[in-house]
Formats: sequence, C-alpha cells, structure tokens
Amino acid sequence: MKKLIFIILIVCFTANLFCKDVYSGADKQTKEILEAVDNLLKKKQYQTAFGKVSIAYNEYILAKKIEIAINGFALSMMHQMFTFKDLEENETLEDVRNATDVTYSLILFDPVKEIKNFQENNGEKPILNYSLGLYYQDVLKRYGSNWLISTDELTDNVILYLQKALDQGCYDAYSLSTLATSYYTKNDLNSALAVYKQKEKEFKLTATDNYHYSSVLLFSGNPKAGINYIKKAIEGYKDNPEYQADAYIIAARIGMAIPDYKMAEKYLVNGKKLFPQNYRIPQYSVGLYSLQNNKKKAVSSAMELFAFAPENPTVCRMIIEQCGNAGKNDFAIAFFEEAVIEYKDNSKACENLYFHFADLYHTMGKYTEAKEMAANARIYFEKNGTLTDEIDKMLKVLSRQGN
Repeated sequence: MKKLIFIILIVCFTANLFCKDVYSGADKQTKEILEAVDNLLKKKQYQTAFGKVSIAYNEYILAKKIEIAINGFALSMMHQMFTFKDLEENETLEDVRNATDVTYSLILFDPVKEIKNFQENNGEKPILNYSLGLYYQDVLKRYGSNWLISTDELTDNVILYLQKALDQGCYDAYSLSTLATSYYTKNDLNSALAVYKQKEKEFKLTATDNYHYSSVLLFSGNPKAGINYIKKAIEGYKDNPEYQADAYIIAARIGMAIPDYKMAEKYLVNGKKLFPQNYRIPQYSVGLYSLQNNKKKAVSSAMELFAFAPENPTVCRMIIEQCGNAGKNDFAIAFFEEAVIEYKDNSKACENLYFHFADLYHTMGKYTEAKEMAANARIYFEKNGTLTDEIDKMLKVLSRQGN
C-alpha cells in the first residue's frame, strides 16, 4: 500500500511551523527582533531574515534561526548546510530549489550541534526541544532513508524532543499533530491517542488529524468512537481525491470492525463511484462480503480486484487474506476456479493464479488438490520462461504432503 497500514499520511503544512505562542517567553527586545524577522519572511526575504538571527544569543533567536533554515532554504545539503535567497515578487522557493543553472554559497549550520552547544552552556530549553523535534521531522520528510541515521531513529528523535517540549509546556497545533503522527508511525497507539485528545481540547483538528485519529481508534479496538472523526476527514479532504479515497477506506474498515456492515457497504459503494481506479475498494469489498457470507459478491469483488493487476502476486495474496480473515477460504477457492477459466489465455496470469491456488490448498491441508495446482503452475512457469530455482523449490514443497 502506498501509505502506512497502516495507512500513514505525512502532515505537511504550508504555514510557518512555529506558532508565535512558543515564543511567548521571550523578552521585549527579542520579541521586537522576532517581529521584524517575521515581517521579512512575509515578504519572502529569507536571506535577510536569516542574517538578522545569525548570532543566536538566546534560545528564541536560535529557534527562529532553525525555523528559517527548514522553512526558507533555497538549497540544503543534508540539512546541515544551507543557502538562502531574497525572492523576487513573483518568485517562489520551489522555483529557486528546482533551478539548475544557479550557483549558491553554502552556509554551515547544523541545528543539532548548535542546540547541543547552546544547551551545554545554558541548560535545557523547552523551545529548543520543540525546534529539534520539528527539525528531525523535516529531515525525515525531505531525506527519508538518505540521511545520516535511519528513518526509525529520526522518528524516535521526533518523539523524544517533541514529547519533552510538550511535557515542558512548549507546543502548538502543528507540533501536537507531528507528535501524534510519529507515535502512530511507531504503532504506539496509546500515546497517539493521548496526544490527539490533548490537541482536540486546545485546537481545531485538521482533516489529517481526523483521519489519523479515527485510524488510531480503529486499530486500538474502539472503532465506533472513530466514526465522527472519519466523517470530518472525508469532508475535509473534499478537494484532495487521493486522501479522500483513503478516508473512505478507513470508514469502511470502521464499519466492518464495529460491525456495521451497512455502513461499510455504503462507503465502499460510494467510494467505487468516486474512485473507480482505487484497487482497495474491491479489496475490502472482498472482506466485507465474505464477512456477510455473500459468496457471489465476494467472488465478484475478487475478480474486480484481480483485474487491476492479473500478473501481480500481491493481488492473489490480498484475496486469500480477505477471505481467510472472514473464515471463508471456500470463497477464495471459488474465485480461483472462476479466474483460471476467465484468464486461460493469459499465461502470466495463469502462473500467478495456479501458484497461489496451490498455496491456498496446501495451507488448508488439501494436499492432493495443492499438488494438482502446483503441477499446473509449473506448466505455465516453464512456458513463460520464469521458472527460477527458488520457484522450483516452492513448487516442490507445494507438491508434497505437509511442510
């Protein structure tokens, strides 16, 4: 799947990451500097703004310096060296970042080292924990696995520092969303729930918050509580079809989990009308109709799903999983029986079907049938020239009784 589940959507805000509330502890002189810098940022004067905070003589100035670095860079190298530019009237940061014929001078600025050095001399500062957590989140978003530490370590650092800042009373709507999403990514559902509950008390939840909150409730065993949140997510994503499709899927899964099969079917049927090219609609339709003991609709949905990618092994595994989860392996058998006839002229589809048909039978302990299907699969693998040593070994396993 294209997103975690786990369907995980990375929260990305176009507004400044740092809400002014986190700077409320600054002294009057610092606040005047921060206000002047914010005015420059509104005018897209990033180089000049960064210059005004070049000497970070207190934690608030350093936090603002990091904010400008991760939001307003023209060029970044590993988020440890940056270039800034004062933009022209109709120029955007994306224009500058995508330019290939421009030479910039890089400024060495490593926020992790800067904060470490500052706090060694001045003690731990809540706003710098906040800044460091969001810095690691931005690195994760922009560099992923291509940075100096793994994505798991990056996520751990996001959680470590944003949770510290939260415990110290330094947070805003964005940092709470980021923290909750990070907990969700790590499958720490209880912590994610706690953060979403706090955000809901103090801030308005975004569409992405509502989507994730409903998902966390679903996967933590309280699907009914997620209904209103997923409805709000669907409405909030009305101008974003890709994300709205994800929300329809979660709504259907909530219905299946409650169980409220009428609700689940409503979202799957409407989702199919809105997003006919989304393979997850028939995927979960297979599961729903299997749960309802509706063999005809389950097999029909499986055929629809298979048609998306007849040569892709993942599709067969999805169908087996959805039927199996509902205790309806016989529905999966009915699908394979129909599909091998429907796709008899597609040799690549047939090798896929017969292989997984054999695997299903073998898993069910139907070894005679498994052996027959494995033999059919071998015919097509040999015909297609795709019989590798690994597949040969697997077919031999599927052709004998037991493991």
